Amino acid sequence: MKLLSSTLLTAGLLSLVSFPASAQTPASIDVASQGPQVGDRIADFRLQDQAGTAWTRDSIMGPNGALLVLSRSVDWCPYCKTQMLDLQSRIPELEAAGLGLAVITYDSTDVMADFAGRRGITFPLLSDPGSATIKAYGLLNTTMDETSSNYGIPFPGTLVLDSEGVVTDRFFEEAYQERTTVSSMMLALDASSPPFGASRITTDHLQITTYASDVEVAPGSLFSLVLDISPRERMHVYAPGADGYKVIGLAIDPDPLLVVRPVDYPASETYFFEPLNETVPVFESPFRLTQVMHVSAEREHRAALAEQESITVTGTLDYQACDDRVCFNPQTVPVSYTVNLRPLDMERANVDGAGAR
Repeated sequence: MKLLSSTLLTAGLLSLVSFPASAQTPASIDVASQGPQVGDRIADFRLQDQAGTAWTRDSIMGPNGALLVLSRSVDWCPYCKTQMLDLQSRIPELEAAGLGLAVITYDSTDVMADFAGRRGITFPLLSDPGSATIKAYGLLNTTMDETSSNYGIPFPGTLVLDSEGVVTDRFFEEAYQERTTVSSMMLALDASSPPFGASRITTDHLQITTYASDVEVAPGSLFSLVLDISPRERMHVYAPGADGYKVIGLAIDPDPLLVVRPVDYPASETYFFEPLNETVPVFESPFRLTQVMHVSAEREHRAALAEQESITVTGTLDYQACDDRVCFNPQTVPVSYTVNLRPLDMERANVDGAGAR
């Protein structure tokens, strides 16, 4: 199914907070195999939110389904709390896409009410005492040693549900610090459009619209660089697997504060060049390249990030274009994106029963 498209503590606290060593380098776990999979209908639940209102699987739904976020804590987990702020800021997009939103953690309703009141959270934060629902979904981390700080903590991630509660997509990461932004999810679900301010680049061979999925990110936030590319009439560029030709690609300049993933390519087309009796993978029709990355969440980078209000990502789009008669010289097109930096939310709940982590 295709879908339609507070205050924080100062950044200086990033350099002061300390985490257990085991939380810095979590053991590798195949989170893709944990919990409900695409095609599964999740079990029903009945959980209270920060205002004491009871919610079920069906009541969280919008017309087209819901995002159900499984989180660790809105008390002691800075990455979780910062993700909640991203979710809150994207509620209009989710409503426009016909999607409901709810978050499940094991926090008490008092802790949730404290956090929601301080940060202006209006969507339901659902209290799951003893992690009963999280256990039922197979998303409680019991794969590690009981002495680990990650033992007995939910695997954080997002289940995308249709209106019947069936999982249509999942966004889970092995590193608990990494959380896909709502805008990146909408891109992956083919439910977004270019934002105001997207850059338009024209070359002799291509027309390009490019933008970053988010204008503001925090350490660990997985965001996307997008290039919507239209070859000119009768032109093509080369796709991965085209041996002997310059494959189109996005090369990001190295930056120790950025962690860059491989470029995501769409399915290619097949081009037959009769003079050479050659068949190669190409892109002739409009296509999209997506580059996912995140700002480093490593301890050694906190001080540097605390001194910056934004980060600029630079790189080049490299390609070779051909038409049905001529192959042109390889081209290099510079690209640049600036995103603002949001500090992690370090403030703890000031209520009885708040977690000790």
